[in-house]
Amino acid sequence: MVVFSGAGDGDKPGDAMSGSEPAEDDPRQPASPSPNRTPTVCFCLKFPEVISLNVGGTYFTTRLSTLRRYEDTMLAAMFSGRHYIPRDAEGRFFIDRDGAYFGDILNFLREGELPLRDRVRAVYREAQYYSIGPLLDQLEDTQPLTGEKVRQAFLDLLPYYKDNLERIVEIAKLRAMQKKARFAKLKICQQCIGVCDKHLISHYYCKRPIYEFKITWW
Repeated sequence: MVVFSGAGDGDKPGDAMSGSEPAEDDPRQPASPSPNRTPTVCFCLKFPEVISLNVGGTYFTTRLSTLRRYEDTMLAAMFSGRHYIPRDAEGRFFIDRDGAYFGDILNFLREGELPLRDRVRAVYREAQYYSIGPLLDQLEDTQPLTGEKVRQAFLDLLPYYKDNLERIVEIAKLRAMQKKARFAKLKICQQCIGVCDKHLISHYYCKRPIYEFKITWW
């Protein structure tokens, strides 16, 4: 059995530790961290120059500089070293996103290449997810998005267009049947509710802008 005895007469007062009084902290020693304080974790990852990616099960390989091409993008933030990125079983960095159009994203980051027309809408959605502003700007000026942009701007001038679409189609159908024609022309006022009637075909009676619709049936 080991017995700890108290300080003897030969011990220095400064070396003795009293069982009833706690020892004072030595100001020369660094203070110990509080047990309740949560330590700050900094990943500060160091990436290799060549990055292997697993995007929703599709594999890609690219340069780190390509992913960081534009600063204000999600990819640049992910591979800045400040965020944790999970890896798959083979060690590839994993992005939980459909990889079908990620190749188009990389092609733009590499050489500024835009996708084919039939892929524009889907790539636009991916560019929104990755917050790639330069790609979004260029796609908005590319068909079919530029046509949709112009169409929407036009429809914004006709606040009642969608509400009266069925009526427009019915009137156009009736006029086409009456004339036994393949198409019918309608006058649509910018601010009137619905379709301008025959008395408003002339701009003399209506001072608001009037648009002519031509609906072809076959």
